[in-house]
Amino acid sequence: MANKLYELLAVEQDRKNKSSLSIGEAKKTFTKNDPYFDGMVKKYVSLEEDNEQIPDETKEMVKTVKQQLEEVLEDAVTAIDATLSKEETNASGTAKAELIVGETNFGTFSATSLLALESQVSKILDLYQAIPTLESTKKWNFDKQTNTYKTEEEVKFRSIKRPKVIVKYEATDKHPAQTELLSLDFQVGKYVTTYSSGKLAISQKTEMIKRLEKLIENIKIARSKANNVEVGNVKLGQRIFDFIHKDVI
Repeated sequence: MANKLYELLAVEQDRKNKSSLSIGEAKKTFTKNDPYFDGMVKKYVSLEEDNEQIPDETKEMVKTVKQQLEEVLEDAVTAIDATLSKEETNASGTAKAELIVGETNFGTFSATSLLALESQVSKILDLYQAIPTLESTKKWNFDKQTNTYKTEEEVKFRSIKRPKVIVKYEATDKHPAQTELLSLDFQVGKYVTTYSSGKLAISQKTEMIKRLEKLIENIKIARSKANNVEVGNVKLGQRIFDFIHKDVI
């Protein structure tokens, strides 16, 4: 972080732009590349000796939602810190208010700092609202070793049709046997599939969004308090025009 205001001003906009780009790219990934966060292993198990062997199918997970958010985190934190550092430096001696959410006290900030913070946190809220969640039709279990979710094995049987002669009536001394050739389904193997996902549970997404909305609500409250001061009436406008017009018009 820069030590002088002029140094901070030189890099603040670049940091804000980089944060906006990171958030935008992450949101695009969440909304356009949903399959990135899912994986699958599908194995075939033959139920008959010397039967056809079918190769396994595998889909690798590209990344998890947590990893995607961590990619955004550094840029977003840097941008927030740069903007608030600038605003707090410029607001030295002005009215301020505490930003408190529940039992968490984030500190005391000026109205301009809180306005800038509200803008950036709103962008983060927009990103978190786009987070993809686990498919609700599957039962997921959290795997602590991989920090991802997995399903129990899903089994589906593979059948093929084979001809089979069915004896409808046994042969007698007067009539030959009556048979019928049918095409019947025979189970020859099974597919065992395990799904994995780096998405979040709906409850996790909902909780983070609730926290962000509460944070924004309290930023607005703090900003309102910071603005609750007597106005210092400055009479400068007329003097400026007097200076411009003096001895000219």
